Amino acid sequence: MAACLSLAARDLLERPPRLTFTTTELTGAPWAAPGPPLSLLAGRDDVVAWVRHGQGLVGWDPVLRIEATGPGRIEELRAAWRAVVHASWWSDPLVRPGTGPVALGAITFSPSSSERSVLLVPGVLVGRDARGSWVTTVRARGQDPDGGLDLRALTAAAAASRGVPQAPGARVTPGARSEASWRAAVAQASARLRAGEADKVVLARDVTAVPRATGTTGDLLGRLAAAYPSCWTFAADGMVGATPELLVRLRDRRLSSRVLAGTARRRRAGGDQPADEPSALAAWLEADPKNNREHALARASALSSLEPLCSVVEAPERFVLTLPNVLHLASDISGVVAGDTGALALVGALHPTAAVCGTPTPAAARLIDELEGMDRGRYSGPVGWVDWHGEGEWCIALRAAQLAEGGRTGTGPQAPVRVLGGGGIMPSSDPADELAETAAKMRPVLDALGAP
Repeated sequence: MAACLSLAARDLLERPPRLTFTTTELTGAPWAAPGPPLSLLAGRDDVVAWVRHGQGLVGWDPVLRIEATGPGRIEELRAAWRAVVHASWWSDPLVRPGTGPVALGAITFSPSSSERSVLLVPGVLVGRDARGSWVTTVRARGQDPDGGLDLRALTAAAAASRGVPQAPGARVTPGARSEASWRAAVAQASARLRAGEADKVVLARDVTAVPRATGTTGDLLGRLAAAYPSCWTFAADGMVGATPELLVRLRDRRLSSRVLAGTARRRRAGGDQPADEPSALAAWLEADPKNNREHALARASALSSLEPLCSVVEAPERFVLTLPNVLHLASDISGVVAGDTGALALVGALHPTAAVCGTPTPAAARLIDELEGMDRGRYSGPVGWVDWHGEGEWCIALRAAQLAEGGRTGTGPQAPVRVLGGGGIMPSSDPADELAETAAKMRPVLDALGAP
């Protein structure tokens, strides 16, 4: 297997690698039957994934890694990917979303982050949609275009009936700051909002989960997808999660975006304590002034970013999205893109949204820098995929974790997993309640690790 070529986006522009992409339709059993493509990642670590309701993309053995940092990181990645596409050759008899040249990536929340934003081109990428399945292989020009991929072995792997391994269990310790310190930061943020410094700010925190036994990224993704099938289960360069928030989908010049802001956490049944009734919790959420104001700000932020780029933008009334751990106020936005604006250009225009930063953006970002006390890395940044003509799907990396280097969820008891969660802070926010909200948002990954 060829080694992965790692290049800075700026350097790649002058001499892009010449890649060959070959897409082959996968037919017959088991490809004709519904089934999650994530089963192909069982036992693997160096993987990429983008799966929802059993459809999407999974891949492994990256052949190209494009890196960028700083304020221009999204535009640099966009330009570098375009250069790679222009220098490449491909065979794609299907020509539909996710076939042909595709890269998956994760972008940092902040331009000043010490982490790198990346696009990855996997050597093998398996896709599935409502019409069927396919595989795309990628090799440097001049090599065997299918790279020796054994389609029979791939089909056998897809047909194998393997359950998702049980979570290994994990010990959780504080991250960048203690719970008491984070509550104090929330109190400071609310006071500064009341003083008029901003309308809303989003503060995040992290914890460290140390698995009690070795696990793999593929197994962790399988558990996340099983528990949260309506979310986008993703993996890119060790950034993993199951996010409910669609930043932008671009297909045939039509865009879709889902804004989530305003949260009610669900209480699990235990002992004499009954579980929350979702309908009653939804009614409370729809009527709560603080959550409604928080959602209105996030919705307005998304609309103001998209309207200059679109000939038509529509945003029906908000609704309540029910998930196993929380309920959210949600707005689905659709539109028609003007000109040849691509998905990454839309990502650059939308990020950071008020749902993950606050509003006004410059003021909220300053408060985050002063009060949060950590580098978010790629948490709450864009994560998704882009194809050969600039279209694709990008979400916000929420309900997420950054795995140890190499993408492993544990190489023994010393391999930590950084799990993150955040919440929208308003002038009336209660620090204890906001802390509980972040804990609820961390549950998807912590449960998938088997943490208490």
